[in-house]
Formats: sequence, structure tokens, C-alpha cells
Amino acid sequence: MLTWAIISQKGGQGKTTLATGLAVEATKELGSDTVVVLDTDDRQATAAFWEERRPTKDVLIVNTGLAVMPLNHKRARDHGASLVIIDTPANSRDIATEAANLADLALIPVVPRAFDIASVMQTVKQLKLTGKPFAVVLNQVKATGREGGDTEALFADQGVTVLKTRLHDRKDFSNSGAVGLSVTEFDPKSKAAAEFLALYDEVKRLSGFNAKRLRAERAA
Repeated sequence: MLTWAIISQKGGQGKTTLATGLAVEATKELGSDTVVVLDTDDRQATAAFWEERRPTKDVLIVNTGLAVMPLNHKRARDHGASLVIIDTPANSRDIATEAANLADLALIPVVPRAFDIASVMQTVKQLKLTGKPFAVVLNQVKATGREGGDTEALFADQGVTVLKTRLHDRKDFSNSGAVGLSVTEFDPKSKAAAEFLALYDEVKRLSGFNAKRLRAERAA
């Protein structure tokens, strides 16, 4: 079983959109009921909101607090999950650390704005202490301007991996989430869908995701 954690101490970076979108793409490859999203945000429960509106129940969302996160992670493994995605809240250092410790790969979404970048830098420092592999995802990038490139260079100068794929500021991302869909389901031919599929492929490569092996492990 693989585990991906979506972590940022700053709110509004698109963590849940990333978590649910990745879950949908992985489910297409691995099959229904093989991907579990652990929603650790007990205040907003955005992933649970998404699940309630989803027309199909192929992705399992489990609400979990810090104390039971390791237990629910183990339960997912014991029940045959191939992939767990941990969606973390803002402003919770303890949850972020625990999620990183459980993860094979952590992703830090960041909107290229000055205050957002400054807050996310604290997440970068925190993840470096865990020793787990992680990468930055540039999200809600404006179509024009230097912010995306400047932000990528800033993280790269600190030796931080930045995914080549950028998710731009497109309405399809928010519109799809409101009806319980991923952006690739909402409009498969859109630019937003193409960007997300490219990002998904990058995440798979970084984490060593192999659908055939994961299916075999589940069947064993």
C-alpha cells in the first residue's frame, strides 16, 4: 500500500481539491474501494462535503483525528486499500507531522502569493525534519505574470523539489468539487483536466506508484 499526504500549514492552497482529484485518478487504475482519503480536518471536513455530493461511492472518505490517524491508516491497509491519501488541515503542526511520518510522499500545494509562500516555508522546514520525500505543487497559478516562475525558483534554490506541472487558476477546479467530481470528470477535454492528468503522472513517478504491483499486493 502507498500513502500520499497533502500538507500545508496555510489554508486556501487547494489541499482537498488535490487529494480528491488524485483519489479519483488512482481509482480509475486500481478499481473501486481501493483508495481511501483520510480527512483530518474536523472543522471544515471539505473532503466529506465532496463525498456527500459525489454521484458514485467509489472513493472512501474517512474522517479521522490525530489520535486515531495511525489506526485508521492501518485499518485501510488491513481492509485491502492500495492507496491512502491523507488530507490535512491548516494550522495543525501535529497532524502534519503524523501524516508525513505515515506517507511515502508528501505534497505541499502552494499558491504563488507572497504571504502564502511565507507560510508554506514553515511546512517545508517541518517536512525536512521528518526526512520523508516531499514536493511542492504550484497551484492556482495566474496565466500571466512571473509569480509562478519566481516561486519555483525560490523553492529550487533551497533544494526543494517542485513538480514541473502547474495547476492554473481555472474555474473548473472549484466547479467540479462543488458537485463531487474531479476536474477530469467535470470536463475531460479541458485545459484543467490535462494539467491534472500530467500532475498525477508526476506524482506516480515520484512515489513509485505501480498499478499492476499494487493490484497484485491487494489480491495476495
